[in-house]
Amino acid sequence: MRVALYGAGQVAHNIAAILGRRSGVEVLGPFRRDERGVALGSGADVVVIATTSFLREIADDVREAVDAGSNVITTAEEAAFPWAVDQGLADELDALARRRGVTILGAGLNPGFPFDALLLTAMGPAPDVESVRVERVVDLSGFGDSVKRRIGIGWTAEEFDEGRCSGSITGHIGFPQSMRIVAGRLGVELERVDREIEPLFGTGGRTGGFVQRYTGVAGGQPWFRALFTGHVDLASIGRTPRDELWIEGSVPLHYAIEPGLNPQTGASAMIANSLHRTVEAPAGWLTVGDLPPATPF
Repeated sequence: MRVALYGAGQVAHNIAAILGRRSGVEVLGPFRRDERGVALGSGADVVVIATTSFLREIADDVREAVDAGSNVITTAEEAAFPWAVDQGLADELDALARRRGVTILGAGLNPGFPFDALLLTAMGPAPDVESVRVERVVDLSGFGDSVKRRIGIGWTAEEFDEGRCSGSITGHIGFPQSMRIVAGRLGVELERVDREIEPLFGTGGRTGGFVQRYTGVAGGQPWFRALFTGHVDLASIGRTPRDELWIEGSVPLHYAIEPGLNPQTGASAMIANSLHRTVEAPAGWLTVGDLPPATPF
């Protein structure tokens, strides 16, 4: 299998390292932004696009790779369920992939696993599901400076409030996508997804992290609650990495992962472990809810 990595950041280099230890895989790249044409036009079995979080910023890249006959996996969080962002664009690229006989998948860790794929698997022993709740506590110290600034780290209280209102501070992206994936698999219609983000402060009166709350509403009631706490120094706020799931119904279920999943290594492994399931999947733009579990091969 030939795999081209477009994007020369930490995640792509981690993926290359994982794949370099596996037989039967030829890794092309990681390619920088100025090597875009080589990466996307490589005709590799899979092109991994690991450049940004936003659907519209990767749409042309996906289109070019698909036109070259490649399956595509992207780490862009919005691409985990692109219909939640731009239904017309998602339908267009889905149709293109079907015509070309290839698959597009948005995957990673969050979204891609704890809030969607893992949650769906964890529902297996549940006779019914009334509501769900997922909480993550994540060490953000491993992210690069530009990502830290974008998600909300290193700002004064006033700057954080301004960025929150303008949208320049995003927090972690992908919660509506995960909620839509899970709701779709269970036949639940979400009416809306409500969002809150609050700063957590570190040294020097600047933000060291944030708390995000997302609520997916169905039937006028909260159906999917997501809580994300991220900080560059969790010990300073008395927290440790943790992932926890609650599934409410006639047989309540509770799962905990301690220590929590590492955002960098976890995301890279999820991509590396998604190659075969993507190549073997039906054509079109799919979600992690449409595919078998990701596993090392």
